[in-house]
Amino acid sequence: MRHHRGLLGLLVASLLRPSTGDTLDIEASLFLDSNCFDRYSELLLLDDGCYANLYTNLTKAFKLRIVGFTAPYKYDIYDYTDACHTQFSPKRTLTAGKCERFVGGYFVEMTNRLRSSTCVGQDCSRLAVTKQRFFSESMCVGLPYEVYTYPVQNECMRWSNGTQAFRVDPTTTNVTQVDYLVNDKCGGDLTREYVMSVGYCYELYPDRAPRSFKWEVERYDSTTISEAWRPAGLGLVQAAGMAAPLALLGSSRDL
Repeated sequence: MRHHRGLLGLLVASLLRPSTGDTLDIEASLFLDSNCFDRYSELLLLDDGCYANLYTNLTKAFKLRIVGFTAPYKYDIYDYTDACHTQFSPKRTLTAGKCERFVGGYFVEMTNRLRSSTCVGQDCSRLAVTKQRFFSESMCVGLPYEVYTYPVQNECMRWSNGTQAFRVDPTTTNVTQVDYLVNDKCGGDLTREYVMSVGYCYELYPDRAPRSFKWEVERYDSTTISEAWRPAGLGLVQAAGMAAPLALLGSSRDL
């Protein structure tokens, strides 16, 4: 009987996970007090995204990961001294709907939001993301072997040499990446900016993988994923400079 109950539990949990092509994002309401009365801000976060820690100077980054897919949902929260490699303190597990300590002096209430082209209503996630897909072959042929995902609402993300932010134009034609070198808060004058065409196949290394990569954008509305392809024409040095910082940060869980 216990064996059958265990199998039933696994089946229910698998059914409650998002199906292929659907994703769960994290809605986080931040408060200034431990009773969650004094609201500070609203966040819509990428599951497993490496965010710059703008709420305290003790750490460089934080990450939230969904670990419980049945109500009440569970989240592991991590804080780091670098680009989400070296933990500052042990992870903590938070529960959806409860007022719990977040990072710094802030408190949070969280829940899941479904991001899907078929999701309708106010409970859907409206998080737009860009995906950088790396290919073993040139001309972006075959299946990608690494996929990195970033939000594109100008959120401040952590990377190895500072912070960076991404945005997409209203026509979903270009993704703009701004690197803030040796800056922890997406500020300062020392910046580096790249404008990349959505769907364009960029050639990278001629003699080793990755040999090519391209960018796609996923929006909440019916435009979903843009996959227009154009012949590659970017120089190898410029392409390598564009791709290398990104590979140090993004989440590749959704291959």
